[in-house]
Amino acid sequence: MTAALTVQHVVRRIAGRAVLDDLSLTIDAGECLVLAGESGSGKTSLLRLVGGLDRADCGVIGIGDTIVENANGTFVPPERRGLGMVFQDFALWPHLSVLENVTLAIPGRGDRRSRAYELLERMGVAACARRLPSTLSGGQQQRVGIARALAAQPRLLLLDEPFSSLDLETRETLRVELRRLIRDTGLTALCVSHDPTDCTHLADRVAVLEAGRISQCAAPEHLYAAPASAYAARLAGLVGGVVVRAHTGGGQLTIDFGGGAMTLPSRSATGAIRDRARMFWPEGAIRIDPAGTIPATCHSVQFVAGAWRALCAVTDVQGSLSMTSTVRPVLGDVRLSVEPGRIHVFAHDARD
Repeated sequence: MTAALTVQHVVRRIAGRAVLDDLSLTIDAGECLVLAGESGSGKTSLLRLVGGLDRADCGVIGIGDTIVENANGTFVPPERRGLGMVFQDFALWPHLSVLENVTLAIPGRGDRRSRAYELLERMGVAACARRLPSTLSGGQQQRVGIARALAAQPRLLLLDEPFSSLDLETRETLRVELRRLIRDTGLTALCVSHDPTDCTHLADRVAVLEAGRISQCAAPEHLYAAPASAYAARLAGLVGGVVVRAHTGGGQLTIDFGGGAMTLPSRSATGAIRDRARMFWPEGAIRIDPAGTIPATCHSVQFVAGAWRALCAVTDVQGSLSMTSTVRPVLGDVRLSVEPGRIHVFAHDARD
């Protein structure tokens, strides 16, 4: 099967800095891949290269079985790449009606208006067809933007932070609808985001972009079970990020925790652990328990979304440990239970 998108050994330098550094990535046909990274990681730069809005310094980019850019001078312009694009700022033509925005994106000379109405109906905004974009809500404008992107029957759908400017409820609704649309139509999509919810609700796979390179590419559940970096752990929904003293020797990894040494499985560690490590864990792996063996001090309690969220201080740990409880924890001295096999530690950079 031909991949829908192939990026091989791409480098993009801006002002002498490698924003993308020997990056390779493949997206299968019918797959939705979320490219996640912090600000400055290079994710928008990669989207611009795939879209033909910028040129790579070296490397190969292929869409389907067509090479659209390579080091030999091949360059296919954006309008000939078979792409649909959805932007965070909607990017609708303000002087045209909703119907005209979509109609103009439909190729050919057939009954384009009927096709445009069908797309608007599918996105739930057909009633707005004769209105100008400025009279619509943000959610309605983004629905029109998605309809326009689909109008050209693209080989690849590119989404640049498509939900970032929307309110929470609209964001959640559009995620579900877009995911259903991608599955129903067999579209292939590349979505740039820094929102963990996009990764868990939209992606078949998540590609984690750090310092211009893909540090991990995996299904959301695999990212959660075995994150390859501290950023991937945060993205996957693990809690923590606290700093602990770590020691390796004799094939074992131990951390200073609660006034004693805790031995962790060797697979818990990622990267070269020297002296200090950054620790993460899934919800429930560290919890308040009267029968626990780790002394701690609970210094903050809040009720959040049906559960109590507690912050606890533990000897030898730099930072507060966050955990949930179904009953309200008491402030002051508490005991904690810990499941060492569910702890993840990563090499700590003092700049983090």
